[in-house]
Amino acid sequence: MGTGNYAIHILLEDPKWEFPRKNLVLGKTLGEGEFGKVVKATAFRLKGKAGYTTVAVKMLKDHASHSELRDLLSEFTLLKQVNHPHVIKMFGACSQDGPMYLIVEYAKFGSLRNFLRESRKVGPSYMSGNDANRNSSYLENPDERALTMGDLISFAWQISRGMQYLAEMKLVHRDLAARNVLVAEGRKMKISDFGLSRDVYEEDSYVKRSKGRIPVKWMAIESLFDHIYTTQSDVWSFGVLLWEIVTLGGNPYPGIAPERLFNLLKTGYRMEKPENCTEEMYNLMLRCWKQESDKRPIFADISKELEKMMVKNRDYLDLAASTPADALLYDDALSEEDTPLVDCNNAPLPRTIPSTWIENKLYGRISHAFTRF
Repeated sequence: MGTGNYAIHILLEDPKWEFPRKNLVLGKTLGEGEFGKVVKATAFRLKGKAGYTTVAVKMLKDHASHSELRDLLSEFTLLKQVNHPHVIKMFGACSQDGPMYLIVEYAKFGSLRNFLRESRKVGPSYMSGNDANRNSSYLENPDERALTMGDLISFAWQISRGMQYLAEMKLVHRDLAARNVLVAEGRKMKISDFGLSRDVYEEDSYVKRSKGRIPVKWMAIESLFDHIYTTQSDVWSFGVLLWEIVTLGGNPYPGIAPERLFNLLKTGYRMEKPENCTEEMYNLMLRCWKQESDKRPIFADISKELEKMMVKNRDYLDLAASTPADALLYDDALSEEDTPLVDCNNAPLPRTIPSTWIENKLYGRISHAFTRF
């Protein structure tokens, strides 16, 4: 691509969003994909603010094509419209005299997927009490403490609020996953990566017409089979994201090759309940994975349910001892072995109100998962 695409930018300059390129100092790469990358940067006098502000800058790589540029410009257009505490905030763009840069807020802890995986390292050293310094910093710095079930529900709730907002804006994300949620200071969740997002003001669904790399394990049945994307297909992806959160960054459908998923899902099979997951949370996942999209909950109702769960989990039970030890969950390369799945359509609903983690702890009804290190 090189400099070949700059000519079209002259038509796109938006004085409200244009940021002087000379006021931006690019730093280290935070993450990169096949066609794009995100770098940490310092912006001088951002939005009239004195001094320097740490930001993230999204850009394309030199060999990216015009379709990737279109995606970046589409993201730019979308981010101009959105303003919500749980959706990544855009500060401006450099669209003239050089490559296209999107300037967005900096998320200190990176992707939720990596944050969850890193949290497994924090837990045991705090729990074991071997490290006095860790114990004191735990009290002083909540960002470094081990994750509790209450924290995980809070993460899910924050994301559901962001998605509820996008749904109200008639925007479909199309690639909702832990890798596309960023964690900012104070463990604030920020929905990100609108590269695949599409505006659906005209219709409530977007039909994908071109072939490309698709995130099979996060996609709803109707997206996989009919290329239909709606807010309700985002709800399916949210169910998979819930599973990722509860397993502290596990890989969905561990051991199952993506090409085998098509038939498995069509026959009604879904992932089984993770060991360290309440019936209530698992029941929510299963409802997100209903075959008919209109039978899935909407994001407004999901937010309310998670809010109730947060109230129940005021007394936190530490997850450090209950992280799954199954290597299959965390090995991206494994795809041959089977993992138990459940039939979603025939799964019995809990006959009674599911007991909370705290009740389990109090009355000793506790699985071996909690004692595993």
